[in-house]
Amino acid sequence: MLPADAVTYVGLPISSGGAHSLGRMTRRAAYERTMGFLKTCTDPVGAPSFSIAFLNVPHLAPQPKLKEAAVRLFGQSGDIAPSRVGEALDFLDAIDPQPTNRYGMAPVWFLMKAQFRLLDPATQRPLPGQDPDRFRGAEYVWSVSLGSSRLQLSLHNHAALAVDLCIPDATDGLLRRVIPWLQRNLPFKLSPTQWRSWTQTSRGSFRSRKLSVTFAQAD
Repeated sequence: MLPADAVTYVGLPISSGGAHSLGRMTRRAAYERTMGFLKTCTDPVGAPSFSIAFLNVPHLAPQPKLKEAAVRLFGQSGDIAPSRVGEALDFLDAIDPQPTNRYGMAPVWFLMKAQFRLLDPATQRPLPGQDPDRFRGAEYVWSVSLGSSRLQLSLHNHAALAVDLCIPDATDGLLRRVIPWLQRNLPFKLSPTQWRSWTQTSRGSFRSRKLSVTFAQAD
């Protein structure tokens, strides 16, 4: 891998389901592992948000009782204060397993969203250059600018975690230091095929090329 203006990871694109499945991990374990990653590896940009969402699932009969229960406990908006996350997880346990359509989609989801800067494991300070203004608002995935990172944890009958990561000024040495550390703290295996390097053109725009990242080489 060559030095780049930025290296990004999108896990995963909509075509691949939009997030990494956490397999048989329990909802509480998924939540705790995600919070542990945020605490260890990131510097928050604002506070994370928590919500209960009720979805109208295609090819599934209406579920008015589930919707009424969710609204009664958490309100029409579904927004949840951090102090009520435990209550929301208890609610998911109480309605488990939820009915699903033939694709396994359930109607009631707990969502946690967070924006952050990645830390340098050597200094525990944010990696330099994590500023969207520096990249003139160029996006590496829809609604996510170069220079910024985010995640979304989704809990329903199963758990899934979507992450979009940006490492500016990504020299080979920096990637070898940061990527294995991120892998040790994330609750899923990073894909070697979801990485891209971004370089600035003579006109000031940014173009990307695919990178293949093998973690055995990054120690």
